Amino acid sequence: MSAKIGVMRSLGQAVGIVVNAIRTPVQRDKVVEVSRTCKSERRDDVTLRRTVIDEIIWKESAQQGAGSSDSHSSQTA
Repeated sequence: MSAKIGVMRSLGQAVGIVVNAIRTPVQRDKVVEVSRTCKSERRDDVTLRRTVIDEIIWKESAQQGAGSSDSHSSQTA
């Protein structure tokens, strides 16, 4: 067996990676911004600014994600 990998095989692998990435569902966390405070202070030629953002992040469980896609597919079938 040759150690060289052909161009067509490399192209096939690249296409397979892209297709797999497109088909894989994206897991997104639900983020809700609660508050945002901004404080600015000017000192000569310099402006100091501090921004604080308070957020709540919910992680979507794997069971919820699978359940929602199953219910959707059963409704369309």
